[in-house]
Amino acid sequence: MKKLILSAAVIIAAIGANAQNKIGLQAGTSFSTYNEEFPNNVERKSDSKFGFTVGAVADVDFGNSVSFRPELNFIQKGGEQKFSPTTNSTFQEELTLNYIQLSPNFIYNFSAGTGKFFIGVGPELSFGLGGKSKTEFSTTGTTNSSSSSKTDVKFDSKKSSGGVRHLKSIDYGANALLGYKFNNGLMLSTGYTAGLNNLSNEDNTSFKTGGFNVKLGFLFPSAKK
Repeated sequence: MKKLILSAAVIIAAIGANAQNKIGLQAGTSFSTYNEEFPNNVERKSDSKFGFTVGAVADVDFGNSVSFRPELNFIQKGGEQKFSPTTNSTFQEELTLNYIQLSPNFIYNFSAGTGKFFIGVGPELSFGLGGKSKTEFSTTGTTNSSSSSKTDVKFDSKKSSGGVRHLKSIDYGANALLGYKFNNGLMLSTGYTAGLNNLSNEDNTSFKTGGFNVKLGFLFPSAKK
């Protein structure tokens, strides 16, 4: 994984070395969810969770309004859920998953005002770095009780046990984005990523991620030759 991340960073830097191409930095917020499916048609979809993202981007101009836009970002995924296992109990979980995400997007640009709108699609490949699960279980009725815990999320091939989540380390999916790029290099974009890989290590269960992001970035001027 480290070699692939380093290779992606080197490729983005090499792209920027060409005078016709640009590289830049970007940062923003993520609004992520996850969807779990269990046997007997039980399904739970989390509420959205706020996180952040930061990374590098390159812009390769192919001409005729088409460009290639590879991105390498740190991004937070996860979600929040609340449900009642029984009539007098409540379970809550806040799940934070940290990833390095590679997104090679193909972009169509069209001029508008002092810049260009752009729209694009592409695949995405994410590598799990680590995460946290914060849970709370409470009961009501003849006796009221509440307990909470905070555990690490493990990205490995093991099954979840003892309240600790274990997920597959590699996620992949599809990415779409829409934004506006000013002539001075400033750009604003919003995107959606749908995870397609089942990250669960459990039998007959499914765990998939998804979410929106909003990013503000800047493309540095091309090198003059």
